[in-house]
Amino acid sequence: MMTRRVALVGCLVTGILVAARPSFEAGVSAAPYLQQTASEVTVNMPTGGKPPRVAIPAAIGLGADTELSAAAGVVLATLWADLNFEEEFDLVSRDAVAKLPVGDSLDTLPYDRLAELGADFVTFTRITRVETGFKVELQLIGVRGAAAKKIGFEGNYAACAIQTPRACAHLIADDMHKRVRHLDGLAQTRLAFTSDRDQERMTGRFVAGSQGKEIYIADYDGENQRRITANQSLNLAPSWGPDGRTLAYVSYVAQSPDIFVRDVFEARLPTRPAAGTTQMENTLPAFSPDGSKIAFSSTRAGNWDIWVVNRDGSGLRNLTNNSVGSVINNAPTWSPTGAQIAFTSNRTGSNQIYMMTAEGTGLEKLTSDPGVDRPTWSPAPYNDIAYTSGVQSGHDINLFDVSTRQVRVLTSGLGDNGSPTFAPNGRHIAFVTSRWGKDQVAIIDRKGNIQLKVTAQGANTFPNWSRTPRQ
Repeated sequence: MMTRRVALVGCLVTGILVAARPSFEAGVSAAPYLQQTASEVTVNMPTGGKPPRVAIPAAIGLGADTELSAAAGVVLATLWADLNFEEEFDLVSRDAVAKLPVGDSLDTLPYDRLAELGADFVTFTRITRVETGFKVELQLIGVRGAAAKKIGFEGNYAACAIQTPRACAHLIADDMHKRVRHLDGLAQTRLAFTSDRDQERMTGRFVAGSQGKEIYIADYDGENQRRITANQSLNLAPSWGPDGRTLAYVSYVAQSPDIFVRDVFEARLPTRPAAGTTQMENTLPAFSPDGSKIAFSSTRAGNWDIWVVNRDGSGLRNLTNNSVGSVINNAPTWSPTGAQIAFTSNRTGSNQIYMMTAEGTGLEKLTSDPGVDRPTWSPAPYNDIAYTSGVQSGHDINLFDVSTRQVRVLTSGLGDNGSPTFAPNGRHIAFVTSRWGKDQVAIIDRKGNIQLKVTAQGANTFPNWSRTPRQ
């Protein structure tokens, strides 16, 4: 065993859940605003780089409160799933832990039985009612050796709502990942995507009678799916701003495709920074890392070019200045620093990925694949671009290492795979796959292992992962 210093214990959540704010087209609840304080503690970690093995038994303090007991069950089940997803903790199975007696104090925890299950730590969780809902007091207790019966982590979460226990669990998971494993967790992030599940026919001059598609958002694991647009039109390619609450997307509601930007938690009309008209098409928006600019593809100068506009609609610039009608420059994606933009272009015949500065200079061809689409640049500390590769059917997700120029196939070739989007910590990729029949959103890790099937209803495309775990 070795001693490792980690920040926190005494994570005191002093914020209160904000009231749900109505969205423009569909009711959506905002996540809690939270404040935390930290102190230093010592945690003993296993040697050899092996993740600590943790058991998560039932909570105490519930009494005969059935509503609180139900919320507590959701909290601990969700926490288990969140921690298991990142694989930074080796979790004892819930079934095995459920067979053990529940200790009502640190002294009465079944340490011998936990050690038989290989646990290094056990959570001791007290959940009680408070005026605003309930609070969770969670401690990570050593099971064996010198760490036995010692507190390695402690968090007090006092702003949990009975109606949204998953939000409380997501907060705890992210807090444990950050303070114990020094990882920015994903539990409080969201996915946005396009879906035709509503089976509504579209209206409008260009799309009347066709199948409508709306923008949906969901928790990273596919829970709490809810519609953000409801305009009986074609709504595509959502792109999160860095604040975790602003979405840019393409909509045909104004006849020709244009870029709309809105706060999904505010009852305000969306803005149209690209100022589209019926004589042009504006598509595939991508927010810059600082949220001040949007890169997009447009025909406003006659041919398909990559343009950049400030969030408020000012500073419109053409970066590619394409003079050839048959050339299509499309699908921009920003580097983590915002200094470069990658995009697809068929200027040499087949569609390939090119890279340029954010000012439109220093153009460089990156790939030479048989058909390339929808690149997305990874966040730091990684430096690669995921993209769709292939022709006709049977597309796969490839990873292009910008530093080494090496390409690696990520998906298995099962079904048609495309539209990758990186998690904000760069360790996972959400993408679209037809391996289960209709197009669905799934999550894969960097080893090529499918971790989650996010959607199941209708056909779902254009996933985009929010960049920040908090609003």
